[in-house]
Amino acid sequence: MRYESPGASGTTIDYVCLWDEQHARSLAQKEKMGEDRGKFWSNQDVVDRFVRNLIFGDKSRIENQIAGMQIPPGSSVLDIGAGPGTLAVPLALAGCRVTVVEPSAPMGAAMERYRRLVNAPPIREIRGCWEDVGPEEAGVHDVVVASRSLVMGDIRTSLLKMDAAARHAVHLYWFFSSPSASGGNAELWPALHGEPYYSEANADILWNVLCQLGIYANVQVETKKRGQRYAGFEEMREDYYKRLSVTEDWQREIVDVFLLERAVRDGSEYVAPGRSRTAHIWWEKGDPTPD
Repeated sequence: MRYESPGASGTTIDYVCLWDEQHARSLAQKEKMGEDRGKFWSNQDVVDRFVRNLIFGDKSRIENQIAGMQIPPGSSVLDIGAGPGTLAVPLALAGCRVTVVEPSAPMGAAMERYRRLVNAPPIREIRGCWEDVGPEEAGVHDVVVASRSLVMGDIRTSLLKMDAAARHAVHLYWFFSSPSASGGNAELWPALHGEPYYSEANADILWNVLCQLGIYANVQVETKKRGQRYAGFEEMREDYYKRLSVTEDWQREIVDVFLLERAVRDGSEYVAPGRSRTAHIWWEKGDPTPD
């Protein structure tokens, strides 16, 4: 399908192709540096930090997301890229029947610990990436959710499969400016590796992709002024080393100076620099309400 809506210059923009190209460029850069994203999200230190922030950190974002989706108790929900159960566990606790798609086994184990901690009902797990999950395995649910988990190629197929898996609504949360870019990657990467930093496509492109697919979604934007929280400066520094593929002492010095100048200390914790703007993009399905 060719998208016929003209861009500002009067030429046609294929947003599906634009998304896929940016994803491929970002993935190629990471692979060139020897970075395995699946391994990163299965790293126990990364998982433990996410769980700690989930249990002891500020829960306002999670509460706002759940309130904004307005999913009735008793609904069946498919949560794609559920991580340690950030949304899945509270939704199950609120009375929803939740199925998650999550490729990382350590994240799945963390979700189960979190679920038991708060005594939420059982959650069905599908272990794998959304791109590899077939329609029969995914099933059809009242609501489909994908929060901060749209690191996907072949975005046309991925989104249409989400739409097909939803009876009533699809809710996506994605970035206008990613935490990694706003947190220093875009600034540090050229100094560390001598090339621009290639991030994933942003939420404005995602919304246009949906329009290109004939899905005209609602959008609401939220700005987060603080970055990722860490238990201490050393933990924050080591995380930056891993994410930025730092191996040399001169690279470590660049990162250390950046964090000493920009990071914020909050009691015993450290907050990474930067802010992010997140879009809640959603659409409802079903017959229109009669006049």
